[in-house]
Amino acid sequence: MKRIVAVLITGLLVWVAPAGSATPVDSSAIYEVDVTNTPALKEGQPSLAVNPADPDNLVYTTTIFPATPGKGIPVGPCFVAYSTDAGQTWHRTTWPLQAGHQCGEPNVAVDSAGTFYLLDNQVNDTLLPNLANMGVVSRSRDGGRTWSAPVVTPLHLSGAPKLRVDQSTGKIYAVGGAQWEQPSAVTVSADGGSTWTAPQTIPGAHPCPTTPALAQICGYPGRQIAVNHGVLVSGSQDGSSVLVHVSRDDGRTWTSLPVTNGKGVPVVPGTGSLVPSLQVGASGDPLPWLSADSSRAGRFAVMVPRDAAFEVYTTGDNGRTWSGPAVIDAPNAQRPWMEYGPTGDLGVMWRTNAVDAFSTVSFDGGHSFSAPVRVNHVTQPRGQSGPPGDRSSSIALINRYAFVAWSDARAGELDGIFGRVPLSAYRHNFR
Repeated sequence: MKRIVAVLITGLLVWVAPAGSATPVDSSAIYEVDVTNTPALKEGQPSLAVNPADPDNLVYTTTIFPATPGKGIPVGPCFVAYSTDAGQTWHRTTWPLQAGHQCGEPNVAVDSAGTFYLLDNQVNDTLLPNLANMGVVSRSRDGGRTWSAPVVTPLHLSGAPKLRVDQSTGKIYAVGGAQWEQPSAVTVSADGGSTWTAPQTIPGAHPCPTTPALAQICGYPGRQIAVNHGVLVSGSQDGSSVLVHVSRDDGRTWTSLPVTNGKGVPVVPGTGSLVPSLQVGASGDPLPWLSADSSRAGRFAVMVPRDAAFEVYTTGDNGRTWSGPAVIDAPNAQRPWMEYGPTGDLGVMWRTNAVDAFSTVSFDGGHSFSAPVRVNHVTQPRGQSGPPGDRSSSIALINRYAFVAWSDARAGELDGIFGRVPLSAYRHNFR
């Protein structure tokens, strides 16, 4: 397995390779901007998507919470903005808020034709209406400038809902609760988000913690999914192994398979501080992280935390056999994300509590990675990061760039930040 290490040296150059083979990256080539820039509020958990039909067109969304101290309830709408110049400038637009609700935990995804989709939770100030709240989806056919009225899905409110689009079929997959905050389930739309199938529970471990004054809460919310050429994959870890759960019929039936290393040995469960605790309002995402390579049927990547590193395993046959791990050293990592680009490049990002944001790219489908590049120019304060409202970050790759999104407190309590790194910066940073 190949191990890569980030070494930080501040100044005009950001050094991003192991000692003895370091290659400097001109930091002036990395563009960075505070997208939300509202010091009186907290914006976290950024989600980013890039239009495959127009790579200069991006959409960026975050939560919005009141300043501290304050109730842990969103202020109303979430934040959404679009760019038509590869993230150089951003234009905030009106969130498609449903009457009588606030917006919580938004996700954005895009299909191959350039239609963007937003998924978020209906949220209210008190428990009773929240028990009946659902996930809702809106769409934009003009690059994020305007959004349709939200459509209510059959998913109940849950922590960290997820949204994916199968680039080959155009189907949209949303993850939320089968019941309120209960086992993660997936629902599917084949008509651009207008109608949704009955939710199907995702298999895997569903332990049930005791929650005072609430109904029993079972399972990790917001389970990760990836979908590729009609094959839907989720993942879980139990007491002895990491598993993928594979469905070829949109979640109605599943086959569970062990993730193994390149020698066929099952991967043991992830370890370290990124393993989420099972509780309402948990700060982390469920494990493992997943992504699908839309350029190659059957290829998926799974990422598992291993103390101060990430292990990336890949399959080319929908989980029957595996290669890896590729090991990425990531000390003090928080809020990671992993995503394939449309040509099969695989990006991984994370931030630290300092805050510094890092990213690395694989140009061979996930078998080896560049040394990490630090995306931010100056270390920033962490601020009032979540939960609620700051469980994850984001990365997207296309053509010339890696686009990276995270949150820090450079302009107040918490803002949504965007970074753009030329892919050439990663190509020059292999041992």
